[in-house]
Amino acid sequence: MLIIPLALILIIALPLGTALTQEASPHRALPDVAHRGETFNVTVTFTSTSDNFEALSLTEHAPDGWNVSVAASWCYPKANEVKVGNNTVEIAWHGPYQEGVNFTVVYKVTVPGDALWGNYTFDGHLGYWIGESNFTEKSVTGDFEAEVVVPRIAATPSNLTFGAGLRGLPPGNQTLFIWNSEGKGTTLSWTLSDDADWLGENATTGKSTGEEDKTPVGVSVNITGMSAGDYYANITIADPLASNSPQLVPVTLHISLPEIYVAPSNLAFGAVQGGLTPGNQTLVIWNSGGSGTMLSWTLSDDADWLDENATYGNSTTEDDKMPVGVSVNITGISAGDYSANITVVDPLASNSPQLVPVTLHISSPPSPEGGGGGGGGGSSPGTVRGDVNEDGVVDERDLTLERGIILGLGADSGSGDCNRDGKVDARDLTMIKRVILGIG
Repeated sequence: MLIIPLALILIIALPLGTALTQEASPHRALPDVAHRGETFNVTVTFTSTSDNFEALSLTEHAPDGWNVSVAASWCYPKANEVKVGNNTVEIAWHGPYQEGVNFTVVYKVTVPGDALWGNYTFDGHLGYWIGESNFTEKSVTGDFEAEVVVPRIAATPSNLTFGAGLRGLPPGNQTLFIWNSEGKGTTLSWTLSDDADWLGENATTGKSTGEEDKTPVGVSVNITGMSAGDYYANITIADPLASNSPQLVPVTLHISLPEIYVAPSNLAFGAVQGGLTPGNQTLVIWNSGGSGTMLSWTLSDDADWLDENATYGNSTTEDDKMPVGVSVNITGISAGDYSANITVVDPLASNSPQLVPVTLHISSPPSPEGGGGGGGGGSSPGTVRGDVNEDGVVDERDLTLERGIILGLGADSGSGDCNRDGKVDARDLTMIKRVILGIG
């Protein structure tokens, strides 16, 4: 038994000229990107797939709110009818056309000036007849979205921090770079402002077409009349057409105070009443405060017997130390303990004033040795041990005379034999030195 496929039976049964044909496939072409206010062409192409290709109607829908325009002469073959309504175009050809005719449709679309950044959708369909009984409708394929690109604000660094010191040098300027990070034919037209009187910029407007088109903006601060502390502000970068406008760049300003540092923290002097003046000591003063600050100090004391070789100075850092020589004058001062303070002041310093306690200990001179009448060999009554010249004071002159006695250049009056061993030698010389130093 001969079996004939059903499909073949259907083809044989169709009228002549209406056998199964390939369907038309309309294809849309859109630009890669579009810009606000821009007008661009949309192209739709397709090919007639059979003779008797007639009564064609192409309908295209642009995104809502977008303006469209079309003319019959913009189409090939030239359209018989065109119609525009809001965001829709309708184009018609009467035909008939033979198989293999290439159709090209061009219509224009204008992007609204306030369009937001993003992708926008197109859709459409083509309807046509093959002869009088075969109607086909096909959706338009190809590109279906147009990306609207708008400028985008980019700025670096994302924040700025300044440090300054009262009475110090102003902080250096910093640079803020601004550009359009979107590119793609867009232009960023930016304006810049800030919300602080102490903040300044050397440019407040600019343009950028892309990352290679950056504008450097110098940012400065003015701390005149400001107190120590932390301050905050914002730089605002704006473009009404940018997708991310406005952008804020936080700015922080820290103003530091100087700080007094003194070493050592106290001083102590010792002497013998009527003896040698103690040697000078050194006090070191510097600024231990924040970077960029300057310490401007003055110094005073509260004792007549105390003196310093400097009473003012400046310091910016620990490496900028100033030595101050401190001396005492014991003339006319009785034996005993004395105290005073050196005061270091800077009205702007965070720890002003600083006090350095000073103590002075004056020892009594050695008491006279009473010989008595029958005490044996010692020095004569009224003499002082070590007071070789018997002037009532043990000093450098006695030390010189003692050296002469030891060398045989002079005679001992009785006061040179300090240890009472019956002879004057190096041990007696050492005892005189200790008396002079206040430790004998």
